[in-house]
Amino acid sequence: MKLLSKSLITIFTATLLAQGLNAATTICYKKDWESPSTIEKTKLDGGECDGRFTYKEMLKKGWYLKDIKISKAKKGLDYSYILSDKELIEIDNSDFMDNKFAKLDYKPMAARISNVSEENATINIPNLRVGQSAVIQHNYTNTKTMLVANAYVIDSNTTGSTLKLMPFLDLKQNALPTSNRKAVDGDIAIVNYLYDTSLIIAPSQDAFSATRDKYKDNNFLHSDIFGARLKMEGEPLPSKEMIRDFAISQNIGTIFFVISNKIYIVDAKTFAVLEKGNISYNFVEDEKMPFYTRVEKIEKNPFNSILDYKSWLSYIQQFFGDDKRTEEEQLLEDEIATGELSVKGDIYNNYYEALLGLNK
Repeated sequence: MKLLSKSLITIFTATLLAQGLNAATTICYKKDWESPSTIEKTKLDGGECDGRFTYKEMLKKGWYLKDIKISKAKKGLDYSYILSDKELIEIDNSDFMDNKFAKLDYKPMAARISNVSEENATINIPNLRVGQSAVIQHNYTNTKTMLVANAYVIDSNTTGSTLKLMPFLDLKQNALPTSNRKAVDGDIAIVNYLYDTSLIIAPSQDAFSATRDKYKDNNFLHSDIFGARLKMEGEPLPSKEMIRDFAISQNIGTIFFVISNKIYIVDAKTFAVLEKGNISYNFVEDEKMPFYTRVEKIEKNPFNSILDYKSWLSYIQQFFGDDKRTEEEQLLEDEIATGELSVKGDIYNNYYEALLGLNK
């Protein structure tokens, strides 16, 4: 058996002391496992497992889970289980291990707006998150309705919330006239508008599938459609503006970003993080940029023409010599120069952490 890491020895020692001298403790492990969904049904190595018993079989034999260490391996994940024959504090890792079904609990809510000014309005819905978006609907006497403004929460307490009002341009069409109507007292604010329609930004097919399965109540537009849009526009790395414009055009309310083993659910208009949690999937070294999509060769088009990007790079290198940077490093040149992004290590994770402001 390989020597245990210092961190695992520390966990082992602390657990042993907490249990007392009369408790038996064992460590079972599985290395380089590439199928997280089957780990609990897999024979574990080491300790009392010794390649004969699965984690669930050990529980049936009277062992209790005290702690678990899950780390990225060269292939898949390394799992280490610390088990004891005496029950102390139950540690529930089921949400991470099994990707249990989760529901995005942001149902549409409607309330009349009041105290309307040029920029703000209030509603009597309390305890909202700053950044939750809404639309303002005007009801006519002939039962017709019209969306007259966008809005998002800028303050909320136990009695109500304050909204920031903005023009409603989601259905903008240059060939058609735009209404000049503005929000007034008595109009209806619909909070969490279209939150159940979403887009997944994930580094691999496995991460994409795990997210879609975990939040199966949401309607997910396939990332291929966004990939096709980036290819058509010649934008290999999507900016906030690009993602926001695409979301509006497709009536998408939330974006699910998978970064490392975390999932960040953000409002598609404000990019406010609504929820975050763990997601289990098979890590791969060759993570897709800009995200998992079956659309290939999304290349930058700096001259807004049909010029092939790789041909353009070769053309530039005739004047500036060979550039030893990776294609991702060249594409991220502006972000690197301003210090906003480090490209050492994981390109995908660094890019989206910077995009969401998680590395500040």
